[in-house]
Amino acid sequence: MKKSRYLVLSAVAVLTLAFASVNLASMLGISTVAAKKVIDIIDTASTVATIISLIGVIVGVGGITAGLVTTAKAMIKKYGKKYATMW
Repeated sequence: MKKSRYLVLSAVAVLTLAFASVNLASMLGISTVAAKKVIDIIDTASTVATIISLIGVIVGVGGITAGLVTTAKAMIKKYGKKYATMW
């Protein structure tokens, strides 16, 4: 049940965010260096809860949706870290 929820959430996030022309840095209001750190954390961390808490600490925001994280992980796998940072 949990996997199917994440699958649906990630599919919605991909469809919603794939067509956005705004990059991660401007979307979160952070610098590109911070965006690179976020992408590195997403690439290396294993659980969504860990990723959310680490991103909150680094960029100083209250939280980030699991869909954004899932989409970023998919973009890292498909296009690489550099493209995911610019997304």
